[in-house]
Amino acid sequence: VSRVDKGTLPSMAGADRVLCYGRDRETHKQFKEDVKAAAKEMGHPDGVSLIVDVIHGDLFQDALVSCIKPLGKICLVGFVAGQKPIKPGLLLIKEATVVGSLWGRWARANPIEFRNNMNEILNFMAEGKIEPRADNMFSFDDYVKAFELFEQNSGRGNTVICVKSDSAGNTNTISKL
Repeated sequence: VSRVDKGTLPSMAGADRVLCYGRDRETHKQFKEDVKAAAKEMGHPDGVSLIVDVIHGDLFQDALVSCIKPLGKICLVGFVAGQKPIKPGLLLIKEATVVGSLWGRWARANPIEFRNNMNEILNFMAEGKIEPRADNMFSFDDYVKAFELFEQNSGRGNTVICVKSDSAGNTNTISKL
């Protein structure tokens, strides 16, 4: 999580550990130490096998690369903190693999499999096996407030902008964007 106060939700969802990566070099250093300690406590003294990075930015180079075990994998799926050049030196030493993952290309190339995956997720929701959650919901007219929440790093998960509201003005009963 980016701030300590955001750690409650992942803990409630069953995370084994919730670590704060912070926003600067000093907090990234502490995060790196925390990841290594957690990996060791969980029986992985050489580091973690897989990192899924949705942040990128300075965090990637400052902390994540050094936490991966030799021959580990890093999957880049986003870059909410911006894109930075990747320095290959430590990746080479760790013999780590970095893989990019954008589901859109795969979905276009595999429409039947994609549809099957989406149907399975929707069935899980219908059966109550998973519950989608929207932490903040805004009407379309208030979209600026939604973006301000994002810019201020104040969200705690999914923020939804409702394109339409029902006749009573409720934004949580109609399709969401």
